[in-house]
Amino acid sequence: MITAGLDLGAGSTKGVLLEDGERILASALAPTRGNPVERSRQVLERMVEEANVLSDEVGYLCTTGAARYALPERHLQVSDITASARGAVFLVPGTRHVVDIGSQSSRAVSVSETGRVIRFKMNEKCAAGAGRFVDRCAKYLQVPPEEMADRALGSTHPKMISSVCAVLAETEIINSVAEEVPLPDILMGVFLSLAQRAYILMRYVGIQPEVSLVGGLVHSPAMSRALEQMVKAPIVAHPMGQYAAAFGAALLGHARMQKLSSSPLPMGTPGG
Repeated sequence: MITAGLDLGAGSTKGVLLEDGERILASALAPTRGNPVERSRQVLERMVEEANVLSDEVGYLCTTGAARYALPERHLQVSDITASARGAVFLVPGTRHVVDIGSQSSRAVSVSETGRVIRFKMNEKCAAGAGRFVDRCAKYLQVPPEEMADRALGSTHPKMISSVCAVLAETEIINSVAEEVPLPDILMGVFLSLAQRAYILMRYVGIQPEVSLVGGLVHSPAMSRALEQMVKAPIVAHPMGQYAAAFGAALLGHARMQKLSSSPLPMGTPGG
């Protein structure tokens, strides 16, 4: 029984293939670039090829993310909060708190041992609280995005960014450059700014270990360090944490598929 989970995010489209809701067969990622349907189909095609299975062998397709309703061939769509929570617990079974910093929004979720959402809080009001803010800062400071984290880790006196608005935060960065604040200190300030906003969400839902970071910044050691400084507790960043919502979608698709296959046919139905 093979299920596919697709996370149609604003920044990137992620996908995973699971066998029997347990074994990882394949995963793939592609920049969404304003065309989630095309990217989803490309990701699915790449996964089928990587897993060396036929398209017909994928028995159920579940989507999540901002554009989860866009793919017509889906069997099921679920919210990204529900999917991220389930996927985070699948990747790190001890997870009880999920911090998801995506391209356009950030959220904090407290979860049960099975990955059920207990409480959540989101921030969608401003780019200063989401991963896209890092890309904007990288562009302005002329630092390749892939170098942001490593260069930020060289900071000795981080320059905090206090503004809650992305535009005003960029003004603060301009002022810091004019004041000749060292670049690593400015960069670390960017990550601390994101961590501070995430921490507000985390406190709202209640922080308890184990805390897992998922989303696009999961591979950023500077983001993990900034969160740990704010929370004053270890943060788990699983290597596949960027795919957490896709994993959750595949798992929820598997559960629905099992339920459908085990449901008795109503009276009068052929074969019943």
